[in-house]
Amino acid sequence: MKMRVLSVAVTTAIWAAGVQAAKVSMDVQSAWPLTLPASGQNAAHFAERINETGAGSLKVKLYSAGKLVPPLQIFDAVQQGSLDAGYTSPLYVAGRFPAVQLFGGVPFGPDAMDYLGWLYNGGGLEIWREIYAKQGVVPVPCGLMDSEAGGWYTFEINTPADLKGKKIRFAGLAGEVMKKAGASVVLLSGGDIYPNLERGVIDGTEFSMPAIDAAMGFEKAAKYYYLPGWHQPAAINELIINKRKWDAMDDAQRGLIEDTCRETHIWSITSTTVPNAEAIAKFKAAGTEIRSFPDEVMKVFRKATDEVMAEQAEEDADFKRVWDSLQAYRDKTALWSTHKAD
Repeated sequence: MKMRVLSVAVTTAIWAAGVQAAKVSMDVQSAWPLTLPASGQNAAHFAERINETGAGSLKVKLYSAGKLVPPLQIFDAVQQGSLDAGYTSPLYVAGRFPAVQLFGGVPFGPDAMDYLGWLYNGGGLEIWREIYAKQGVVPVPCGLMDSEAGGWYTFEINTPADLKGKKIRFAGLAGEVMKKAGASVVLLSGGDIYPNLERGVIDGTEFSMPAIDAAMGFEKAAKYYYLPGWHQPAAINELIINKRKWDAMDDAQRGLIEDTCRETHIWSITSTTVPNAEAIAKFKAAGTEIRSFPDEVMKVFRKATDEVMAEQAEEDADFKRVWDSLQAYRDKTALWSTHKAD
């Protein structure tokens, strides 16, 4: 009888080993240079951690921006399967899927931790995946970032009238808000911003957090730097994976990706705190004037944001669904979230 039990146990072990999913190799391209603070470095951190902890069952080969496809074509390449996965931002496909802007950054939106709370505990991620599932793509939130700066300007902003007619580089929902505030919004890729700002083609620009702005050298082209960024109190990057590739993995491999991305959130937001402070010190030393938007200007931005959100929700059912979900979560948590600093 003992021999019989031993035989069954050995047979079961052999069978289990035989049905394990095959080793998976995943090609991932970043939308940003891998040396860029936060965004690019987050992608490098994710790949490094996967390769260290994957125990050989999952390996990531990471490519920097533009190595395989142009950054703005990453979604299409992943969708088609010519690229396994991409490390990018949902804001980059906002023109095709307006609702996903709300997963990348929201004007006057939640702070970093409340953003994650909505995604993981308030139903946000489920909706995000349902929207992308129609495209054959699986999104994994993978890199939490703190507030962006309010932008660089060659002029002072003391009243809403100061924005009238000014050419300012903004994007997404915040760009629509700036239009309502009277600015002439210009869309430029990251590499085109500095030369246009330097030559006076544009009068101002938002881009990212101070550590990233420092890498761009904007302090050499604009005198005024406004903090904080009302247009993006927090941001989240995404790892998008071809659904066929995702489905071919086993639960352990998918779980490793999910857990590593959660760890990347922590690494991202904690690794940029000191560099952001150092960047501001660098700007001050270069003669930059650090400013805050006056209350009168902020009121205009808030009113315009409410109008933009209402318009977008009316035009797009998915946008309304996501916006309602986020608003419901914020209402539910308001008694704690609004008093955390008390």
